[in-house]
Amino acid sequence: MRWWAFICTTVIVALIILFEWPKMKQNPKKDKVAFLTLLLTGLVLSMFNLPQMSGPTQWVETLFRPFGEFMEK
Repeated sequence: MRWWAFICTTVIVALIILFEWPKMKQNPKKDKVAFLTLLLTGLVLSMFNLPQMSGPTQWVETLFRPFGEFMEK
């Protein structure tokens, strides 16, 4: 994991929240939740080295392989 990239992303997310939250005060709660969810999703995804990770089919296979082995018994 590239720690500097994650730290920089965390600082940028914090700055976005700091500057945009006062503008969000009059918005409904649903908009605020969506705003925070998208920012936190981006922050979590920045922890992974996505270009080097395998595709989604391999993720699903890795996730469900133990369930398949359990079902075969």
